Amino acid sequence: MTKTNLTSFRTIFINDFNLCFFVSAVLISLIPDPDEIFRAWPPVSRKFILFCLIPVFNGLITAAVSLLLNHYFTRKNYAVIYYTAERSKLALTAFLAGFCSIYISLSDFGTYLVSLLIIYISAVNVKNFAAGLSQLLAPDTKATPRDLGRFANFFINLLITFTVINLSVNAIHGRLRLPSAFNFGQGLDGILDAVYFSIITMTTVGYGDIIPHTVVARIVVGFECLTGYFILGIMIGIITRGISFPESGKRQSK
Repeated sequence: MTKTNLTSFRTIFINDFNLCFFVSAVLISLIPDPDEIFRAWPPVSRKFILFCLIPVFNGLITAAVSLLLNHYFTRKNYAVIYYTAERSKLALTAFLAGFCSIYISLSDFGTYLVSLLIIYISAVNVKNFAAGLSQLLAPDTKATPRDLGRFANFFINLLITFTVINLSVNAIHGRLRLPSAFNFGQGLDGILDAVYFSIITMTTVGYGDIIPHTVVARIVVGFECLTGYFILGIMIGIITRGISFPESGKRQSK
């Protein structure tokens, strides 16, 4: 039995939920507002469709898209980033992400609960990454291409995580009828704005065309800035120490 076969569902859930949630958010932005479509239906039928059928349908679509992406990256030899041997667990994680992403737009309680879940998962990812980072920072230690791949994957995952958190903060402000946390657009444009904002924030560019408007948003962005600056600094430091290629070295010795 290989190591990937021993991967627990919790590990896959922690590593992939935010990414799957982002995929689901993109899918949701491409369809019309279901509340508007079924507004004329009887209240009982409308609630059943909005809170049961649509979340299940979106969960299935999210699972299918996530598995397709998983298959694509596996063929591109990026299997180390994804749990290709655990497709059923990845599909379940994606289904739950798609299911939850509907509730963040339909229910106040769902918005708060999912946002807390996203923040918790982000904190666990940062903690796990920091635990393994000490090995790369040990004296006379050089990173391997596999280490750099994991580092880059963590940075991308962190970028997506902050994108989802910013979208969640914006949604919470809307639910509480507070001023918008960010000047994001609507639908797909809003998601693209959030991705763009996270990129320019974590890379310390900060053009200033999108800014946080509330205290909560500024606190989140402040943490995002510090995290991005810290990660980029460590990554540059590790790369400048050199990269070891053990596999190529073995081939040359032969």
